[in-house]
Amino acid sequence: MQLNPALFWDTDYQKLNLDKHARYIMSRVLMYGKLEEWKQVLHYYGKEKVAEELIQERELDVKSVHFLSITLEITLTKFRCYSEKR
Repeated sequence: MQLNPALFWDTDYQKLNLDKHARYIMSRVLMYGKLEEWKQVLHYYGKEKVAEELIQERELDVKSVHFLSITLEITLTKFRCYSEKR
């Protein structure tokens, strides 16, 4: 994947492992990336893996959760960050 290293400003981009850090990569691209980068994430991981990982994510912004709910056809209440608001 060709992702903008600036999306991972708090991490050493060269040390990111696409499989080990999948949820981190998905959430960063979702919240801060461009649509083309999001399409790359979906293509690489597949909808099922993206849904599985991001349902468990604790910190997604409201706009991102609603976007996921619509595009992946998942009820809002299934998202951990929606049902366990701080």
